[in-house]
Amino acid sequence: MTASLAAVRGIWADRTQARTRTDLLYLVYVAVLSVVVLGVPVLRLLGSGLARPDVLPVLLAGSAPQVVAAALPLAGAGALLVGSVRGPALLAPFFTASLAWSGLRRRTVLWRPFARALTVPVLGVATVATLVTVTLVSSGHAAAPDGAWFVLAGLGGALLLGAAWLLGQLLEPAPRRLLALALTTAAAVIAWLPAPLLLGAVYPVGPAAASVPWAIGMLLAGAVAVGACIPLLDRLRGAVLAEQASRWESATVIATTGDLAGVAGQFRARPTTARRLPAFGPGPLPLLYARRDAIAWLRTPERSVVNALLVVCAAAALAGGMQLTGPLAGLAVSAGTLGIWAGSGAFVDGIGHAIHTLGAPPLLGQSAALQAVLHAIAPTLLLGALAALGAGGTALLTGVPGTQAVVTLLVPVLLVPVLVTGRVRDAAKGPMPLGLATPMPTAQGDLSVIPMLIWQSDAILLALLSGAALTLAGAAGTSWMLLATVGAGAVMTLLARSRLRGTRE
Repeated sequence: MTASLAAVRGIWADRTQARTRTDLLYLVYVAVLSVVVLGVPVLRLLGSGLARPDVLPVLLAGSAPQVVAAALPLAGAGALLVGSVRGPALLAPFFTASLAWSGLRRRTVLWRPFARALTVPVLGVATVATLVTVTLVSSGHAAAPDGAWFVLAGLGGALLLGAAWLLGQLLEPAPRRLLALALTTAAAVIAWLPAPLLLGAVYPVGPAAASVPWAIGMLLAGAVAVGACIPLLDRLRGAVLAEQASRWESATVIATTGDLAGVAGQFRARPTTARRLPAFGPGPLPLLYARRDAIAWLRTPERSVVNALLVVCAAAALAGGMQLTGPLAGLAVSAGTLGIWAGSGAFVDGIGHAIHTLGAPPLLGQSAALQAVLHAIAPTLLLGALAALGAGGTALLTGVPGTQAVVTLLVPVLLVPVLVTGRVRDAAKGPMPLGLATPMPTAQGDLSVIPMLIWQSDAILLALLSGAALTLAGAAGTSWMLLATVGAGAVMTLLARSRLRGTRE
């Protein structure tokens, strides 16, 4: 530590609300005690609860090691893209300007926030690996030592994810995209290989002889990758640090007000490509709007590609969930529905633009409602094709019979227009009514946060209800599925129409 940084930390430690060393030790004590007293029993309880006849076949499937192996490079590609908008080595804007742009080496200033950020992938991967291990060990299908090696390998994989996260913050857009594409391709190749690699080679059900060297190798690789990241902190660009720090602080402030849509808007990608492609031209009105939407998608290629892949994977998860039972079915259907809903966000910006024209004079004779309908055509067709691709891949891989394959394919596809109609309703939401922020004092405390949370998450709740309705109707038959689609679409349309009327008033 240099003398300058020591002086800064001394001044920071002398502020009124500064934590003392005793306070920090107490926080560490509370964290460790919480893990031992609460975390371990909860994981054991969840693992014992998941040791069910409808869950164990999935964990014991022959392709499970390959899926686990492919998950690591796929998560690494996601970490790269996340690092472009919020990297692990990040300080507050004031400290970024005063310290990261000073004469101090950036590794001296940024290694602490980088180390703190590593706890996110480490805790996430360790929790999932421990849960899988406890489930297999409690059911008698795996030995405890094999599970321990799997958890240790997961820690190594988490450190590799942290290194990929920093690379996403460090690299320029072109190399970052190429590396993300390479990792995604590697994930696809690993999934098709007969012999599992990476975490798949340490899967508790596999051969125990191969797990030990793989686990030690991954742990050492993760440690070396993190160690190599420390010198790379000096190469982080000041403009990137300042931009990410400002964006993160703005998102944090907006989140405290309950505006989740505003938080998501802070991380929206800026147009970078296809700026010279004309968005206007001759042709019928629907094709003109479809052309405008397509040009808008091309101007943010990373966002469009990531959201397209998300929709494909979500549709595959939704189609796979229809063939399961128990908690895994509910988890897969919910994740698939939310994935399609979230992935549609990159393709429905035109709908939001149409709603923003409310109150403006219709210069071209097109009302806001008509513009919203025209802007919904292209996203519906594209998302429907992506959903069919994901659901069709699941149907082919699982060998679903003919009639059931049709239902498996149609449910994600028919869910798309329902969710796009819901996006029209979401775009016309407007600000939160002040009445929802009225205090509700009770013996249990102030419950005013509950209606605010419901108001903020109503789009997610409606999407989940729509996905559940179509899935249950699909299990009952094709006619019930079509009826549920029409009913859910009609409800979304009426809600969107009501929102539009309320916005005009």
